[in-house]
Amino acid sequence: MADQTSGFKQITPEPEFGLAEAQRRMQQQLMEMTGVAQSVFHLETQQLSWNPRAYQLFGMPAGTPMTLEAAMGLVYPDDLDLLVRARDQLRKTPGAIELDYRVIRPDGGLVDVHALLYLESDAQGRPLAYIEMSLDVTERKRVENALLQSARLCRALDQVSTDGYWEQTAAAQGANPADTLSAPLQSPKAASQGLQRKMRVLYVEDNMYNLMLFDDVMRTRDDVEVRMAQNGAQGFEVAGNWLPDVLVLDGRLPDTHGIDLLKRMREIPGLRATPAFMCSADTQPEHKVLAEQAGFAGYWTKPVDFDKVFDELDRVAADTELG
Repeated sequence: MADQTSGFKQITPEPEFGLAEAQRRMQQQLMEMTGVAQSVFHLETQQLSWNPRAYQLFGMPAGTPMTLEAAMGLVYPDDLDLLVRARDQLRKTPGAIELDYRVIRPDGGLVDVHALLYLESDAQGRPLAYIEMSLDVTERKRVENALLQSARLCRALDQVSTDGYWEQTAAAQGANPADTLSAPLQSPKAASQGLQRKMRVLYVEDNMYNLMLFDDVMRTRDDVEVRMAQNGAQGFEVAGNWLPDVLVLDGRLPDTHGIDLLKRMREIPGLRATPAFMCSADTQPEHKVLAEQAGFAGYWTKPVDFDKVFDELDRVAADTELG
């Protein structure tokens, strides 16, 4: 029985209560406070257990007995193979896998899920259970999508609202300005830089949605050229052939970590001093410290604050000769 009369909660000792049990209870309390859903699939018994947040995430009544088959049946069909491949990969390679997938609740609601998967093993290395820690990121995705649509609209409006637009297009065509709406324009800032080329930005990110969002927002600037890569190997190849002026690297990539990738890129002639920014969902202070120690000039937390990104790019542009 718990005693709360002294301002703290006393847990009555149990025969097997020890440090491991204390850690487990603390973990459960932290997950409840932060809204983390936990799913545990025990390999020996083939049983699936959920914490209360997991029932909320999947839209199931609390305490409903669940099987792995029933849970997988709630996953959006197009994302099912992704989860299966992730679990297979954990069997082959130790560590954890971070991924996004969608859930269709019994009431028809669609939920975006961000998950961290890992395989729990005993002291001898024998696998015991698949653990999934999940967050409902539906609202975050909605905000990102709204930003994406807003960026597209701004890009379209910018085409016809830039100072001197009608004069430039009419002079180029010698005809009715209405016939030249698609002509590319140069921003006042880019024009003031004379014949300088565009700033080259390489973004290495495995999440296709994040790539599309970044690309769409960067297109609102006509002084920036962006190239993308979805893993470390591809990013290293693009960097060597293209020599970007700015490196933007995700923290966790399918084949490497952003810090390790930057170390390799620093060995490419011409990239030893190239400004690099880590773009990551990790918000822990220690991650930012490690990135700074590895030579990153800045740390962009997802969802990305693009006002901050633009400020950083403007600062780099002011300090860089783009010949």
